Amino acid sequence: MTKPHLSFWIVAIVALVWNLMGCMNYIMQTNPESVAAMPEAYQKIIIGRPDWATAGFAIAVFGGAVGCILLLLRRAVAAPVFMVSLIGVAISVVHSVRVIGIDSSAILSLLVAAALFWYATIARRKNWLR
Repeated sequence: MTKPHLSFWIVAIVALVWNLMGCMNYIMQTNPESVAAMPEAYQKIIIGRPDWATAGFAIAVFGGAVGCILLLLRRAVAAPVFMVSLIGVAISVVHSVRVIGIDSSAILSLLVAAALFWYATIARRKNWLR
């Protein structure tokens, strides 16, 4: 196993913060007072969200956080965990698009999840992960 570049640690830490913010967002959405304070578009998504979309959201954010922790621990299993997280993001985005149409935050979430999966596969190929 080779020593990763400094950028590896920066990407992994920033990605962990991003995914932990997603976990906090998920938890906030279980609080009715927090939901009431959100913009109307988000309220529509949360209140009418079917179980499959809620599961996708949970898999997306908690899977992403676990993937980042595995990346920081330099474990090769981070890549498949990020793939599962990406699938969760895609499921969540499908519901959001159905409710409010294409949203910049949905596109950003997809791009970040795809980038993390891509980065973990590169790190694995560079032998930074075991």
